[in-house]
Amino acid sequence: MNFDFLCTIQWDKIPNYLYAIYGIFLLCTLIQLHYYLVQHRKVACFSPQADQMRSTQQPVSVVICAKNEQHNLEKNLPLFLKQDYPQFEVVVVNNCSTDDSEMLLYNLRQHHSNLQITSIEEGQKFMHDKKLAITVGIKAARYETIVFTEPDCAPDNDKWLSAMQQAFGDTGEVVISYCRSKRCKGIFGKIMRCDSVFSALFSLRAAIKGVPYRSSSKNMGISQELFFRNKGFAHYNSYPQSEETIFLCRNANRHNTRVTLAHDAILSSSQQLTFGQWFQQKCTYASLLDMGKRGKKHIHVEMASRVLFYLCAATLVSIAALQQEHFLLAAAAPLLLFRFTAQVAIFIKATGKLQERGLVIWLLLYDIFSPMFAFMASMAQPNLQKIKKIK
Repeated sequence: MNFDFLCTIQWDKIPNYLYAIYGIFLLCTLIQLHYYLVQHRKVACFSPQADQMRSTQQPVSVVICAKNEQHNLEKNLPLFLKQDYPQFEVVVVNNCSTDDSEMLLYNLRQHHSNLQITSIEEGQKFMHDKKLAITVGIKAARYETIVFTEPDCAPDNDKWLSAMQQAFGDTGEVVISYCRSKRCKGIFGKIMRCDSVFSALFSLRAAIKGVPYRSSSKNMGISQELFFRNKGFAHYNSYPQSEETIFLCRNANRHNTRVTLAHDAILSSSQQLTFGQWFQQKCTYASLLDMGKRGKKHIHVEMASRVLFYLCAATLVSIAALQQEHFLLAAAAPLLLFRFTAQVAIFIKATGKLQERGLVIWLLLYDIFSPMFAFMASMAQPNLQKIKKIK
């Protein structure tokens, strides 16, 4: 492109609104670069210090809560029972299942002495939620170190448990890792996986800083003593979902929280959500953000700066095309290119770390439309005004 026209521009005659639009565009670009080159890069390049890793192999209890998960238990439970670890048990809480899960579990116990089974029967007067199942599993566990997963999750090898317990270190009471999503066909499947990656970039960065606000029982660990010391879920029995996330907001901090993204520590999930189920999850997490103080500011600032970034860029390009003001393109193009290059580079690094492949070509589509989904979720979230805020 020939830039000689810049010398002929009468800068004093440029409307003030163009300076304002470009100023907002520049500011939003800098904010976006901060998130990618500073915040997200720390997750993409994360590696724990060697002195924070546990040097001895402590006994571990793996807790799995299952409700009508016969197929997943049959496929995945043997992979957890055969972990290469000297002393561990797998506690399966059969949570009011009506399928043949109980028969399957007792058949498996005949071949695996480290399998412990506890069952919750459906009450006629009271409904049992997942909080009860988790509490029963923790009480049934024989060992202090507890690692949670779910029936639809599977490790890639027999080193998963070793990687998770090592991450506790000498003083850790909470360990957060990642569970990658199932590869689904179709545009919405790719969008859901992109959303999983970006959610992880925010939540894992917060956990690395010691202020975790979100995790999942698909792949996390806690100490049994921490759970009982803080009276478990007694403080928020009124809220029916996301037990592990609320527990983190109350009890995890910079002194007791550890993160592991070791290759062996990451699980894979076979759960295939419909778009409606995924959107319902987003509504739940939007409500949790509004309840608590952790994570909300960063997510909202990033989202707002991204929306303004694209709006200002589209406005500048449109004015340049309609009014033949080529200097606007010359001013906006380098920022657009630099931001997009940084985004792609960090996204590739992050998806490699989280073992989420094949998403780069869907990045721009998700980047543009995800604010719309977030806004819809915030508008459709459950009414939680009567629920005590998370401190």
